[in-house]
Amino acid sequence: MVTVVAGGAASKNGVVFKTAVALESARKVTHAVFDKTGTLTAGELSIAEEILLGANLVARPVVFGLTSNSKHPVSMAISSYLVSKGIKAAEVENVRALPGQGVEGTYGGQLIRCGHTRWLSLQNLPEARRLLDARLTVFGVTVEGVPTALFGLHDRIRPEARRVLAELKKRKIAISIVSGDDAGATDAVAAELAVPITNVRSKCTPGDKQEYMAALATDKRVHTLFCSDGTNDAIALACADVGVHMSSGSDVSQAAADVVLLRPALTGVLVALDLSRAAMHRVSLNFAWSFVYNLFAILFAAGAFVNARIPPQYARLGEIVSVLPVILVALQLKWFRRDY
Repeated sequence: MVTVVAGGAASKNGVVFKTAVALESARKVTHAVFDKTGTLTAGELSIAEEILLGANLVARPVVFGLTSNSKHPVSMAISSYLVSKGIKAAEVENVRALPGQGVEGTYGGQLIRCGHTRWLSLQNLPEARRLLDARLTVFGVTVEGVPTALFGLHDRIRPEARRVLAELKKRKIAISIVSGDDAGATDAVAAELAVPITNVRSKCTPGDKQEYMAALATDKRVHTLFCSDGTNDAIALACADVGVHMSSGSDVSQAAADVVLLRPALTGVLVALDLSRAAMHRVSLNFAWSFVYNLFAILFAAGAFVNARIPPQYARLGEIVSVLPVILVALQLKWFRRDY
């Protein structure tokens, strides 16, 4: 009864618990791990700087052709920027997304790659170094391994992120940030949110995030929560005790998560934790009431209370007395609401 009512209360607050186990587990979280792009940040990246290397005039159309169908926040930002410049997408063939790295395809028989500088081995390029030192997210483009273009992107932190992380710390929940982005951009976000640098991991592939979650799980006292917009993070979401997916991400990641936030706001994490605690508190109350009632009923039926009698016509009221408090306690969750 409690889990059914809690599910309805959760949906009213923009949260979906996919299983009763997730509802029960969320209250136990001791370590919350967050992805950066699209989770702690708004995922609405803007182009701070564009650098075209050499005289390759097809760089922009080819990049547009590669990124136009991707749902990754960086690719979407690049595509929007090129649209604003009036660029037409080139017909790129054999387009293939590589999780945690970038996207590649062929154009005019040449291999075109777009992605982070480490994958493209551009991190030591002077122009790339300058963008990285400025703590920008850097997106590189190569044609047959030759650097062709660089884009420096900037993202803004979600307005509620500081408030949510501060509340989690108040509850003695440890905070970590894992990101596929470079160290400069990741450390800048961590510094703004007052997350200890020892709990920050940058340059992470999906496999690295999985390993980090697995390492936390080796301590049986730690109950983990992983929160992500889902892009490339299905494995890490599945590894956490509670995987929280922000609904703007991919369908695969949503399937791997235990909790889905219907609204793109981190306050949903607090709602999930508080609703789990409230629901399990009511489950405990109901168990306690059932124990007390049944103990009393058994003793009464056995004649332990010799001076107490119930006329037969009222005996069935005992069933109502046993069930009604359970229903009322559960229904209290219908009015569950939190304003963070």
